[in-house]
Amino acid sequence: MSVRLELLGLMAVLAACPAPPRTPVRVPNPVPATQDPAVGVVAPGTAAPRLVVLLVVDQLPAWAFTAKRAALTGGFDRLLREGEWHTGRHPSAATTTAPGHALLGTGEPSATSGIIANSWWDRDAQAVVESVRDAKHAVTTAYLRVPGLGDAMAAANATRPIAGKAIAVSLKDRAAILPLGHAGVPIWYDPKTVAWTSTNPPAWLAEENRTHPIRPHLKDVWRPLDPARLATLTGIADAAPGELGDKGFGPTFPHDLGATKDPAQAIYAAPIGNELVLDLATTALAQEQLGADDVPDLLVVSLSANDYIGHAWGHESWEAWDALLRLDRRLEAFVSELDTRVGAGRWAMIATSDHGASPMPKGAITYQQLEDAANKAAATELGGGDWIADAHFPSVYLTKAALAQKDRAKALRKIVFALRSFPGLARVERTSDFAGHCDTRTGDAFRLCLTIDPQRTGEIIYVPRPGWIVMGADDPHATAHGSLNDYDQLVPVIMLPPGRTPHAAPARPSETTIQMVRVATILARWLGVSPPSNLPR
Repeated sequence: MSVRLELLGLMAVLAACPAPPRTPVRVPNPVPATQDPAVGVVAPGTAAPRLVVLLVVDQLPAWAFTAKRAALTGGFDRLLREGEWHTGRHPSAATTTAPGHALLGTGEPSATSGIIANSWWDRDAQAVVESVRDAKHAVTTAYLRVPGLGDAMAAANATRPIAGKAIAVSLKDRAAILPLGHAGVPIWYDPKTVAWTSTNPPAWLAEENRTHPIRPHLKDVWRPLDPARLATLTGIADAAPGELGDKGFGPTFPHDLGATKDPAQAIYAAPIGNELVLDLATTALAQEQLGADDVPDLLVVSLSANDYIGHAWGHESWEAWDALLRLDRRLEAFVSELDTRVGAGRWAMIATSDHGASPMPKGAITYQQLEDAANKAAATELGGGDWIADAHFPSVYLTKAALAQKDRAKALRKIVFALRSFPGLARVERTSDFAGHCDTRTGDAFRLCLTIDPQRTGEIIYVPRPGWIVMGADDPHATAHGSLNDYDQLVPVIMLPPGRTPHAAPARPSETTIQMVRVATILARWLGVSPPSNLPR
Protein backbone atom coordinates (compact mmCIF):
# COMPACT_ATOMS: atom_id res chain seq x y z
CA MET A 1 0.00 0.00 0.00
CA SER A 2 1.39 3.43 -0.89
CA VAL A 3 2.71 5.52 1.96
CA ARG A 4 2.10 8.82 0.19
CA LEU A 5 -0.47 10.80 2.11
CA GLU A 6 -2.27 12.52 -0.69
CA LEU A 7 -6.05 12.49 -0.78
CA LEU A 8 -6.27 9.95 -3.58
CA GLY A 9 -4.05 7.64 -1.60
CA LEU A 10 -6.26 8.13 1.44
CA MET A 11 -9.33 7.18 -0.54
CA ALA A 12 -7.60 4.16 -2.00
CA VAL A 13 -6.77 2.93 1.49
CA LEU A 14 -10.37 3.41 2.56
CA ALA A 15 -11.62 1.48 -0.43
CA ALA A 16 -9.12 -1.37 -0.03
CA CYS A 17 -9.28 -1.92 3.73
CA PRO A 18 -12.39 -3.24 5.46
CA ALA A 19 -13.65 -1.03 8.25
CA PRO A 20 -12.92 -2.24 11.78
CA PRO A 21 -16.01 -2.74 13.94
CA ARG A 22 -17.13 0.68 15.17
CA THR A 23 -20.28 2.71 15.66
CA PRO A 24 -22.41 3.22 12.52
CA VAL A 25 -21.46 6.88 11.93
CA ARG A 26 -17.75 6.27 12.40
CA VAL A 27 -15.31 6.55 9.50
CA PRO A 28 -12.55 3.90 9.46
CA ASN A 29 -9.09 5.09 10.38
CA PRO A 30 -7.79 5.98 6.90
CA VAL A 31 -4.15 5.09 7.60
CA PRO A 32 -3.65 2.09 9.92
CA ALA A 33 -0.84 2.50 12.43
CA THR A 34 1.20 -0.23 10.72
CA GLN A 35 1.09 1.76 7.48
CA ASP A 36 2.33 5.08 8.91
CA PRO A 37 4.83 6.78 6.62
CA ALA A 38 8.20 7.88 7.94
CA VAL A 39 7.11 11.20 9.44
CA GLY A 40 7.53 12.07 13.08
CA VAL A 41 9.32 8.76 13.59
CA VAL A 42 11.16 8.25 16.89
CA ALA A 43 14.47 6.37 16.58
CA PRO A 44 14.78 3.19 18.67
CA GLY A 45 16.30 3.85 22.07
CA THR A 46 15.26 7.52 22.09
CA ALA A 47 14.12 8.75 25.51
CA ALA A 48 10.45 9.68 25.67
CA PRO A 49 9.82 13.42 25.66
CA ARG A 50 8.89 15.00 28.96
CA LEU A 51 6.56 17.47 27.22
CA VAL A 52 4.66 17.31 23.95
CA VAL A 53 3.41 20.61 22.52
CA LEU A 54 0.70 21.10 19.91
CA LEU A 55 1.13 24.65 18.61
CA VAL A 56 -1.77 25.80 16.44
CA VAL A 57 -1.53 29.06 14.51
CA ASP A 58 -5.18 29.71 13.75
CA GLN A 59 -5.80 30.39 10.03
CA LEU A 60 -2.32 29.84 8.59
CA PRO A 61 -2.61 28.62 4.99
CA ALA A 62 0.32 26.75 3.49
CA TRP A 63 0.54 29.23 0.61
CA ALA A 64 0.88 32.21 2.98
CA PHE A 65 3.42 30.56 5.27
CA THR A 66 5.59 29.48 2.34
CA ALA A 67 5.48 33.01 0.90
CA LYS A 68 6.63 34.49 4.22
CA ARG A 69 9.10 31.79 5.20
CA ALA A 70 12.24 33.67 4.12
CA ALA A 71 11.41 36.59 6.40
CA LEU A 72 10.91 34.36 9.45
CA THR A 73 14.34 34.21 11.06
CA GLY A 74 13.33 33.70 14.69
CA GLY A 75 11.17 31.02 16.28
CA PHE A 76 9.92 29.48 13.07
CA ASP A 77 13.46 29.22 11.74
CA ARG A 78 14.46 27.48 14.98
CA LEU A 79 11.62 24.97 14.55
CA LEU A 80 12.62 24.34 10.93
CA ARG A 81 16.27 23.80 11.92
CA GLU A 82 15.18 20.95 14.16
CA GLY A 83 12.00 19.71 12.56
CA GLU A 84 10.40 18.29 9.45
CA TRP A 85 8.40 20.70 7.29
CA HIS A 86 5.51 19.07 5.44
CA THR A 87 2.19 20.15 3.99
CA GLY A 88 -0.93 18.96 5.77
CA ARG A 89 -4.30 18.40 4.17
CA HIS A 90 -7.53 18.78 6.10
CA PRO A 91 -9.98 16.07 5.05
CA SER A 92 -13.23 17.93 4.38
CA ALA A 93 -14.91 21.25 3.65
CA ALA A 94 -15.25 21.88 7.40
CA THR A 95 -12.17 24.10 7.39
CA THR A 96 -13.15 26.33 10.27
CA THR A 97 -11.84 26.73 13.81
CA ALA A 98 -14.00 24.30 15.80
CA PRO A 99 -13.88 21.36 13.36
CA GLY A 100 -10.16 21.96 12.81
CA HIS A 101 -9.28 21.94 16.49
CA ALA A 102 -11.50 18.94 17.11
CA LEU A 103 -9.74 17.11 14.27
CA LEU A 104 -6.26 17.93 15.64
CA GLY A 105 -7.11 16.61 19.08
CA THR A 106 -9.28 13.62 18.18
CA GLY A 107 -8.19 12.54 14.69
CA GLU A 108 -11.85 12.66 13.63
CA PRO A 109 -13.50 14.68 10.84
CA SER A 110 -16.88 16.33 11.32
CA ALA A 111 -18.73 13.19 10.16
CA THR A 112 -17.66 11.44 13.34
CA SER A 113 -16.57 14.17 15.75
CA GLY A 114 -19.98 15.85 15.55
CA ILE A 115 -18.32 19.28 15.32
CA ILE A 116 -19.61 20.48 11.96
CA ALA A 117 -18.88 24.20 12.31
CA ASN A 118 -18.22 26.90 14.87
CA SER A 119 -21.98 27.09 15.37
CA TRP A 120 -25.05 25.48 13.85
CA TRP A 121 -28.84 25.23 14.09
CA ASP A 122 -29.93 22.79 16.78
CA ARG A 123 -33.23 21.22 15.76
CA ASP A 124 -34.08 20.13 19.30
CA ALA A 125 -33.34 23.50 20.90
CA GLN A 126 -34.68 25.42 17.88
CA ALA A 127 -31.76 27.79 18.28
CA VAL A 128 -28.21 28.30 17.13
CA VAL A 129 -25.68 26.58 19.38
CA GLU A 130 -21.92 26.96 19.42
CA SER A 131 -19.50 24.06 19.24
CA VAL A 132 -18.71 24.32 22.97
CA ARG A 133 -21.78 26.26 24.20
CA ASP A 134 -25.40 25.18 24.37
CA ALA A 135 -28.54 27.17 23.58
CA LYS A 136 -28.26 28.89 26.98
CA HIS A 137 -24.62 29.75 26.24
CA ALA A 138 -23.30 27.42 28.94
CA VAL A 139 -19.92 25.83 28.24
CA THR A 140 -20.22 22.18 27.27
CA THR A 141 -18.30 19.37 25.60
CA ALA A 142 -21.52 17.47 24.93
CA TYR A 143 -21.46 18.16 21.18
CA LEU A 144 -18.09 16.43 20.77
CA ARG A 145 -19.00 12.79 20.14
CA VAL A 146 -15.49 11.37 20.52
CA PRO A 147 -12.52 11.45 22.93
CA GLY A 148 -9.62 13.85 22.55
CA LEU A 149 -6.00 13.90 23.62
CA GLY A 150 -6.98 14.99 27.14
CA ASP A 151 -9.14 11.89 27.43
CA ALA A 152 -6.28 9.73 26.17
CA MET A 153 -4.04 11.21 28.85
CA ALA A 154 -6.69 10.62 31.53
CA ALA A 155 -7.12 7.00 30.45
CA ALA A 156 -3.37 6.40 30.61
CA ASN A 157 -3.14 8.08 34.02
CA ALA A 158 -5.40 5.39 35.48
CA THR A 159 -2.46 2.97 35.27
CA ARG A 160 0.44 5.37 35.86
CA PRO A 161 2.13 6.00 39.21
CA ILE A 162 2.51 9.66 38.20
CA ALA A 163 -0.21 11.42 36.22
CA GLY A 164 0.61 13.20 33.01
CA LYS A 165 -0.99 16.63 32.68
CA ALA A 166 -2.99 17.99 29.72
CA ILE A 167 -3.40 21.77 29.48
CA ALA A 168 -4.58 23.96 26.60
CA VAL A 169 -4.39 27.74 26.29
CA SER A 170 -6.09 29.98 23.71
CA LEU A 171 -8.04 33.20 23.30
CA LYS A 172 -10.96 31.13 21.93
CA ASP A 173 -12.88 28.76 24.16
CA ARG A 174 -13.41 26.21 21.38
CA ALA A 175 -9.70 26.22 20.53
CA ALA A 176 -8.78 25.41 24.12
CA ILE A 177 -11.52 22.86 24.80
CA LEU A 178 -11.87 20.74 21.67
CA PRO A 179 -8.28 19.43 21.26
CA LEU A 180 -8.41 18.06 24.81
CA GLY A 181 -11.89 16.60 24.50
CA HIS A 182 -13.72 15.89 27.75
CA ALA A 183 -10.75 15.89 30.16
CA GLY A 184 -7.79 18.10 30.95
CA VAL A 185 -7.50 21.81 31.75
CA PRO A 186 -8.62 24.20 28.99
CA ILE A 187 -7.92 27.91 29.65
CA TRP A 188 -9.25 30.73 27.50
CA TYR A 189 -9.84 34.47 27.45
CA ASP A 190 -13.13 35.87 28.73
CA PRO A 191 -13.73 39.35 27.28
CA LYS A 192 -16.54 40.01 29.78
CA THR A 193 -14.17 39.84 32.73
CA VAL A 194 -11.03 40.66 30.70
CA ALA A 195 -9.34 37.70 32.32
CA TRP A 196 -8.47 34.03 31.83
CA THR A 197 -11.09 31.43 32.68
CA SER A 198 -11.53 27.66 32.59
CA THR A 199 -14.00 24.86 33.18
CA ASN A 200 -11.37 23.37 35.47
CA PRO A 201 -9.30 26.31 36.71
CA PRO A 202 -5.93 25.44 38.23
CA ALA A 203 -5.15 26.88 41.65
CA TRP A 204 -2.71 29.43 40.25
CA LEU A 205 -5.01 30.98 37.62
CA ALA A 206 -6.74 33.48 39.93
CA GLU A 207 -3.38 34.75 41.14
CA GLU A 208 -2.15 35.00 37.55
CA ASN A 209 -5.18 37.12 36.66
CA ARG A 210 -4.48 39.35 39.68
CA THR A 211 -0.73 39.79 39.23
CA HIS A 212 -0.67 39.91 35.41
CA PRO A 213 -3.96 41.61 34.49
CA ILE A 214 -4.97 41.86 30.86
CA ARG A 215 -6.94 45.08 31.34
CA PRO A 216 -3.96 47.49 31.00
CA HIS A 217 -3.48 46.21 27.44
CA LEU A 218 -6.87 47.60 26.45
CA LYS A 219 -5.06 50.89 25.82
CA ASP A 220 -2.35 49.36 23.63
CA VAL A 221 -1.72 50.80 20.17
CA TRP A 222 -0.61 48.43 17.42
CA ARG A 223 1.97 50.10 15.21
CA PRO A 224 4.00 48.27 12.56
CA LEU A 225 7.48 47.14 13.57
CA ASP A 226 9.07 48.47 10.37
CA PRO A 227 6.79 50.18 7.82
CA ALA A 228 9.51 50.38 5.17
CA ARG A 229 10.23 46.67 5.46
CA LEU A 230 6.53 45.83 5.30
CA ALA A 231 6.19 47.88 2.12
CA THR A 232 9.07 45.90 0.59
CA LEU A 233 7.89 42.49 1.79
CA THR A 234 4.27 42.95 0.73
CA GLY A 235 4.77 44.98 -2.42
CA ILE A 236 1.56 46.87 -1.59
CA ALA A 237 0.55 49.93 0.34
CA ASP A 238 -1.08 49.87 3.75
CA ALA A 239 -4.87 49.69 3.37
CA ALA A 240 -4.77 47.89 0.03
CA PRO A 241 -8.07 47.21 -1.77
CA GLY A 242 -10.22 44.70 0.06
CA GLU A 243 -8.84 45.35 3.53
CA LEU A 244 -11.57 46.15 6.06
CA GLY A 245 -10.39 45.89 9.63
CA ASP A 246 -12.27 44.20 12.45
CA LYS A 247 -13.25 44.55 16.13
CA GLY A 248 -13.45 48.32 15.69
CA PHE A 249 -10.14 48.71 13.85
CA GLY A 250 -10.01 50.42 10.48
CA PRO A 251 -8.04 49.34 7.41
CA THR A 252 -4.95 51.46 8.13
CA PHE A 253 -2.23 51.51 10.79
CA PRO A 254 -2.03 52.47 13.64
CA HIS A 255 -4.69 50.39 15.44
CA ASP A 256 -5.61 51.81 18.84
CA LEU A 257 -7.42 49.31 21.07
CA GLY A 258 -8.57 52.09 23.38
CA ALA A 259 -10.26 53.93 20.52
CA THR A 260 -12.49 51.00 19.60
CA LYS A 261 -16.05 50.56 20.85
CA ASP A 262 -15.08 47.44 22.81
CA PRO A 263 -11.34 47.21 23.55
CA ALA A 264 -11.82 43.87 25.32
CA GLN A 265 -12.96 42.41 21.99
CA ALA A 266 -10.23 44.21 20.05
CA ILE A 267 -7.60 42.04 21.79
CA TYR A 268 -8.71 39.17 19.55
CA ALA A 269 -7.60 41.01 16.40
CA ALA A 270 -4.21 42.32 17.52
CA PRO A 271 -0.79 40.71 18.05
CA ILE A 272 -1.11 41.34 21.79
CA GLY A 273 -3.59 38.44 21.76
CA ASN A 274 -0.82 36.04 20.70
CA GLU A 275 1.59 37.57 23.21
CA LEU A 276 -0.85 37.04 26.06
CA VAL A 277 -1.45 33.39 25.13
CA LEU A 278 2.27 32.63 24.93
CA ASP A 279 2.84 34.47 28.22
CA LEU A 280 0.18 32.32 29.89
CA ALA A 281 1.58 29.15 28.32
CA THR A 282 4.96 30.06 29.79
CA THR A 283 3.34 30.58 33.18
CA ALA A 284 1.62 27.19 32.88
CA LEU A 285 5.01 25.58 32.23
CA ALA A 286 6.30 26.92 35.53
CA GLN A 287 3.19 26.62 37.69
CA GLU A 288 2.27 23.12 36.56
CA GLN A 289 5.89 21.95 36.34
CA LEU A 290 5.17 20.65 32.86
CA GLY A 291 7.92 18.37 31.62
CA ALA A 292 9.50 18.14 35.06
CA ASP A 293 9.47 14.33 35.20
CA ASP A 294 9.66 11.41 32.81
CA VAL A 295 5.88 10.99 32.45
CA PRO A 296 5.07 13.11 29.38
CA ASP A 297 2.74 16.11 29.73
CA LEU A 298 0.70 17.73 26.96
CA LEU A 299 0.49 21.46 26.28
CA VAL A 300 -1.78 22.81 23.54
CA VAL A 301 -1.17 26.43 22.54
CA SER A 302 -3.62 27.90 20.02
CA LEU A 303 -2.92 31.39 18.70
CA SER A 304 -6.26 32.89 17.70
CA ALA A 305 -5.24 36.44 16.80
CA ASN A 306 -3.97 35.32 13.39
CA ASP A 307 -7.49 34.22 12.47
CA TYR A 308 -9.09 37.57 13.22
CA ILE A 309 -6.24 39.45 11.55
CA GLY A 310 -6.56 37.31 8.42
CA HIS A 311 -10.31 37.91 8.26
CA ALA A 312 -9.86 41.63 8.80
CA TRP A 313 -7.05 42.52 6.43
CA GLY A 314 -6.13 39.41 4.39
CA HIS A 315 -2.87 37.49 4.41
CA GLU A 316 -1.22 39.76 1.87
CA SER A 317 -1.66 42.80 4.14
CA TRP A 318 0.81 44.74 6.23
CA GLU A 319 -1.14 43.64 9.30
CA ALA A 320 -0.83 39.91 8.56
CA TRP A 321 2.87 40.23 7.80
CA ASP A 322 3.56 42.34 10.87
CA ALA A 323 1.62 39.93 13.11
CA LEU A 324 3.54 36.90 11.84
CA LEU A 325 6.89 38.67 12.18
CA ARG A 326 5.99 39.54 15.77
CA LEU A 327 4.91 35.96 16.43
CA ASP A 328 8.18 34.71 14.95
CA ARG A 329 10.10 36.82 17.45
CA ARG A 330 7.93 35.85 20.43
CA LEU A 331 7.99 32.17 19.46
CA GLU A 332 11.78 32.18 19.63
CA ALA A 333 11.58 33.21 23.29
CA PHE A 334 8.94 30.56 24.01
CA VAL A 335 11.04 27.78 22.47
CA SER A 336 14.04 28.93 24.50
CA GLU A 337 11.83 28.72 27.60
CA LEU A 338 11.02 25.11 26.68
CA ASP A 339 14.75 24.37 26.53
CA THR A 340 15.32 25.99 29.91
CA ARG A 341 12.44 24.43 31.80
CA VAL A 342 12.12 21.03 30.12
CA GLY A 343 15.56 20.53 28.63
CA ALA A 344 16.83 20.81 25.07
CA GLY A 345 15.72 17.74 23.17
CA ARG A 346 13.36 16.62 25.96
CA TRP A 347 10.29 18.25 24.43
CA ALA A 348 8.57 17.48 21.14
CA MET A 349 6.21 19.60 19.07
CA ILE A 350 3.87 19.73 16.12
CA ALA A 351 3.29 23.26 14.86
CA THR A 352 0.44 23.55 12.38
CA SER A 353 -2.92 25.20 11.69
CA ASP A 354 -6.58 24.35 12.08
CA HIS A 355 -7.35 25.56 8.53
CA GLY A 356 -6.11 27.80 5.77
CA ALA A 357 -7.75 30.76 4.04
CA SER A 358 -8.30 32.31 0.64
CA PRO A 359 -6.04 34.89 -0.92
CA MET A 360 -7.91 38.15 -1.39
CA PRO A 361 -11.18 36.89 -2.94
CA LYS A 362 -12.86 38.13 -6.08
CA GLY A 363 -16.37 37.83 -4.69
CA ALA A 364 -18.42 37.26 -1.55
CA ILE A 365 -21.87 35.89 -0.74
CA THR A 366 -23.71 36.63 2.49
CA TYR A 367 -25.63 34.10 4.52
CA GLN A 368 -28.66 36.38 4.32
CA GLN A 369 -28.57 36.25 0.52
CA LEU A 370 -28.53 32.46 0.65
CA GLU A 371 -31.33 32.34 3.21
CA ASP A 372 -33.50 34.77 1.22
CA ALA A 373 -32.96 32.88 -2.03
CA ALA A 374 -33.68 29.54 -0.34
CA ASN A 375 -36.86 30.87 1.27
CA LYS A 376 -38.16 32.28 -2.01
CA ALA A 377 -37.48 28.98 -3.74
CA ALA A 378 -39.25 27.03 -1.00
CA ALA A 379 -42.22 29.38 -1.20
CA THR A 380 -42.81 28.42 -4.83
CA GLU A 381 -43.80 24.96 -3.55
CA LEU A 382 -44.97 25.63 -0.01
CA GLY A 383 -46.52 29.07 -0.30
CA GLY A 384 -45.67 32.15 1.71
CA GLY A 385 -43.95 31.73 5.07
CA ASP A 386 -40.63 31.37 6.84
CA TRP A 387 -39.25 28.07 5.61
CA ILE A 388 -35.52 28.49 6.37
CA ALA A 389 -34.25 28.26 9.94
CA ASP A 390 -30.59 29.00 9.20
CA ALA A 391 -28.18 29.17 6.27
CA HIS A 392 -24.75 29.64 7.85
CA PHE A 393 -21.87 27.64 6.38
CA PRO A 394 -21.90 24.82 5.48
CA SER A 395 -25.60 24.06 5.31
CA VAL A 396 -29.18 25.23 5.00
CA TYR A 397 -31.75 24.11 7.58
CA LEU A 398 -35.47 23.93 6.99
CA THR A 399 -37.80 25.09 9.73
CA LYS A 400 -39.98 22.62 11.61
CA ALA A 401 -42.94 23.89 9.60
CA ALA A 402 -41.13 23.17 6.33
CA LEU A 403 -40.09 19.69 7.47
CA ALA A 404 -43.72 18.92 8.26
CA GLN A 405 -44.87 19.70 4.70
CA LYS A 406 -45.64 16.77 2.40
CA ASP A 407 -44.03 18.68 -0.50
CA ARG A 408 -40.76 19.31 1.34
CA ALA A 409 -38.81 17.12 -1.14
CA LYS A 410 -39.99 19.31 -4.01
CA ALA A 411 -39.11 22.40 -2.01
CA LEU A 412 -35.61 21.05 -1.39
CA ARG A 413 -35.09 20.53 -5.12
CA LYS A 414 -36.19 24.10 -5.79
CA ILE A 415 -33.79 25.39 -3.13
CA VAL A 416 -30.90 23.42 -4.62
CA PHE A 417 -31.58 24.84 -8.08
CA ALA A 418 -31.91 28.37 -6.70
CA LEU A 419 -28.63 28.25 -4.81
CA ARG A 420 -26.81 26.68 -7.73
CA SER A 421 -27.54 29.87 -9.63
CA PHE A 422 -25.14 31.77 -7.37
CA PRO A 423 -21.89 32.20 -9.34
CA GLY A 424 -19.80 31.88 -6.18
CA LEU A 425 -20.98 28.42 -5.11
CA ALA A 426 -19.14 25.35 -6.37
CA ARG A 427 -21.47 22.69 -4.99
CA VAL A 428 -25.02 22.77 -3.66
CA GLU A 429 -26.34 19.32 -2.76
CA ARG A 430 -28.98 17.56 -0.73
CA THR A 431 -27.25 16.37 2.41
CA SER A 432 -28.99 13.00 2.29
CA ASP A 433 -27.23 12.22 -1.00
CA PHE A 434 -23.77 12.47 0.62
CA ALA A 435 -24.27 11.52 4.28
CA GLY A 436 -22.96 8.23 5.63
CA HIS A 437 -20.94 5.35 4.13
CA CYS A 438 -17.99 7.68 3.58
CA ASP A 439 -15.63 4.75 3.03
CA THR A 440 -17.54 3.82 -0.14
CA ARG A 441 -17.18 7.29 -1.69
CA THR A 442 -14.44 8.93 -3.73
CA GLY A 443 -13.38 12.41 -4.83
CA ASP A 444 -15.49 15.37 -3.72
CA ALA A 445 -18.25 13.02 -2.61
CA PHE A 446 -15.84 11.54 -0.06
CA ARG A 447 -14.78 14.96 1.22
CA LEU A 448 -18.37 16.20 1.37
CA CYS A 449 -19.33 13.07 3.30
CA LEU A 450 -16.62 13.77 5.89
CA THR A 451 -18.10 17.27 6.29
CA ILE A 452 -21.54 15.95 7.25
CA ASP A 453 -22.82 14.76 10.60
CA PRO A 454 -26.02 12.94 9.55
CA GLN A 455 -27.88 14.07 12.67
CA ARG A 456 -26.70 17.69 12.84
CA THR A 457 -26.04 18.99 9.34
CA GLY A 458 -28.84 20.85 7.56
CA GLU A 459 -30.90 19.48 4.71
CA ILE A 460 -28.68 21.14 2.08
CA ILE A 461 -24.90 21.50 2.04
CA TYR A 462 -22.96 24.07 0.00
CA VAL A 463 -19.33 25.08 -0.61
CA PRO A 464 -17.92 28.17 -2.36
CA ARG A 465 -16.00 28.26 -5.63
CA PRO A 466 -12.29 29.15 -5.75
CA GLY A 467 -11.89 32.87 -5.19
CA TRP A 468 -15.24 33.27 -3.41
CA ILE A 469 -16.09 33.46 0.28
CA VAL A 470 -19.29 33.35 2.33
CA MET A 471 -19.81 35.62 5.32
CA GLY A 472 -22.34 37.39 7.49
CA ALA A 473 -23.88 40.57 6.15
CA ASP A 474 -23.16 42.22 9.50
CA ASP A 475 -19.67 40.70 9.75
CA PRO A 476 -17.85 41.41 6.49
CA HIS A 477 -14.43 39.88 5.88
CA ALA A 478 -11.43 40.73 3.76
CA THR A 479 -10.95 37.00 3.35
CA ALA A 480 -12.38 33.81 4.83
CA HIS A 481 -12.19 30.01 4.80
CA GLY A 482 -14.47 27.00 4.64
CA SER A 483 -14.39 25.12 1.35
CA LEU A 484 -12.93 22.20 -0.59
CA ASN A 485 -10.32 24.51 -2.12
CA ASP A 486 -6.63 23.80 -1.55
CA TYR A 487 -6.00 27.21 -0.01
CA ASP A 488 -8.41 26.27 2.80
CA GLN A 489 -7.38 22.64 3.20
CA LEU A 490 -3.57 22.86 2.95
CA VAL A 491 -1.60 24.03 6.00
CA PRO A 492 2.03 23.85 7.14
CA VAL A 493 2.99 20.99 9.45
CA ILE A 494 6.29 21.29 11.30
CA MET A 495 7.15 18.17 13.30
CA LEU A 496 9.84 18.12 15.95
CA PRO A 497 9.89 14.48 17.12
CA PRO A 498 11.81 13.16 20.10
CA GLY A 499 15.42 12.37 19.28
CA ARG A 500 15.58 14.85 16.42
CA THR A 501 18.88 16.05 15.03
CA PRO A 502 19.49 19.71 14.12
CA HIS A 503 20.00 20.41 10.43
CA ALA A 504 19.94 23.23 7.92
CA ALA A 505 16.54 24.89 7.80
CA PRO A 506 14.68 24.07 4.57
CA ALA A 507 13.48 26.88 2.34
CA ARG A 508 10.41 24.96 1.22
CA PRO A 509 8.27 22.09 2.52
CA SER A 510 8.92 18.48 1.61
CA GLU A 511 6.96 16.66 -1.05
CA THR A 512 5.15 14.65 1.64
CA THR A 513 1.52 15.49 2.30
CA ILE A 514 0.27 14.67 5.79
CA GLN A 515 -3.39 13.81 6.24
CA MET A 516 -4.41 15.89 9.24
CA VAL A 517 -6.48 13.04 10.70
CA ARG A 518 -3.11 11.57 11.74
CA VAL A 519 -1.88 14.43 13.92
CA ALA A 520 -3.63 13.15 17.05
CA THR A 521 -2.23 9.65 16.51
CA ILE A 522 1.33 10.95 16.17
CA LEU A 523 1.00 13.13 19.27
CA ALA A 524 -0.44 10.18 21.21
CA ARG A 525 2.48 8.01 20.14
CA TRP A 526 4.95 10.59 21.44
CA LEU A 527 2.97 10.87 24.69
CA GLY A 528 3.01 7.11 25.10
CA VAL A 529 -0.79 6.87 25.29
CA SER A 530 -3.44 5.14 23.22
CA PRO A 531 -4.72 7.30 20.33
CA PRO A 532 -8.10 8.92 21.09
CA SER A 533 -9.65 6.91 18.24
CA ASN A 534 -8.94 3.70 20.16
CA LEU A 535 -10.74 4.80 23.33
CA PRO A 536 -14.33 3.84 24.20
CA ARG A 537 -16.99 6.33 23.24
